[in-house]
Amino acid sequence: RDTVLQQQYRYYTAQVINSTVHKARNYITLDKGSLSGLRPDMGVVGATGIVGVIREVGPHFALAISVLSDLPTSVQLQRTGHFGLLKWDTMDPFSASMTDVAKHVPVEVGDTVVTRGNDGIFPRGILVGLVAAKEDDPGSNYHTITVKLSEDLTRSGYVHVVEDVLKLEQDSLQAKAPVEE
Repeated sequence: RDTVLQQQYRYYTAQVINSTVHKARNYITLDKGSLSGLRPDMGVVGATGIVGVIREVGPHFALAISVLSDLPTSVQLQRTGHFGLLKWDTMDPFSASMTDVAKHVPVEVGDTVVTRGNDGIFPRGILVGLVAAKEDDPGSNYHTITVKLSEDLTRSGYVHVVEDVLKLEQDSLQAKAPVEE
């Protein structure tokens, strides 16, 4: 077995057949389900960026929680490698916030934001969007960063569902990490 050629990710193509963009928890319905290999906790990516994560699966359909929901996603600034969480708190279907980036980190409008790839859901380096604005509140140690999402979630189309075939191994190893008390 040649481990150099070991595939970490498997991709399945599906079509968005229903979605919402203006609710507190937005969802996406896909035209593929468990009979096509889809399972909960698989990432969903579009042609230009991340879309969501599968939560429920039937034999023929899957329901994904959109990034336009309560779906904190681990992301990083491509230029510097500094990471934080993508959160949809803007209520705008074209933008989200990147949180937990300390003020000492150089952040510029136009910086590229990509997935961090440490969650077993999205591969590293999938485009999320571009920094649209950065504010620094004097009372906070963190930047307030607005990200213009690269994927237009207001349209339907085809997506790729991502399976991390090494996720089970990563999760079981990380579960053995000592817990601080």
